Amino acid sequence: MKSLLLCICLLLAPLNIAVAAELNNHDALQGLTATKAVFDINQGNPNILLLRLQLVEKTYQQLKSTGTVPKFVLTFRGGASNFMTTGETYIDREDYEQKQQIETQLKHLSEMGLNLEQCAIAAALAKIDTDDFLPYIKVVANGYTSLIGYQNQGYAFVPME
Repeated sequence: MKSLLLCICLLLAPLNIAVAAELNNHDALQGLTATKAVFDINQGNPNILLLRLQLVEKTYQQLKSTGTVPKFVLTFRGGASNFMTTGETYIDREDYEQKQQIETQLKHLSEMGLNLEQCAIAAALAKIDTDDFLPYIKVVANGYTSLIGYQNQGYAFVPME
């Protein structure tokens, strides 16, 4: 019986590989040489926030691998704001480790050329001094204004709550 199951699995394995090899986004990217996207990130759960940032990087790399030139802006507001800061003043002690990972990912994204923007209104609501944000994050007057402006410049809106 085990031999029969093994044979069936071995026979089906190439089908799974063939299906996986066919996955692509050719239809969506047809004719595009450049892509622009603005991400609205307001996730306050550090584990989910880190995952979102990793997905942004994966998306960027996948677009780049198709020959498309991606241009991304990440806008931060809400609960995400606390993790955009230097030090650990604005987060709970149990989130210190995740905050380090988030900072590493943010720095990496910045070095890749992605623009990172923090909403000053969200900072004020969270009582975060605008001087306390990471140096590679640009503080803007109003994150909603940025989202509106980038969309009117042709950036695709990507909500990431």
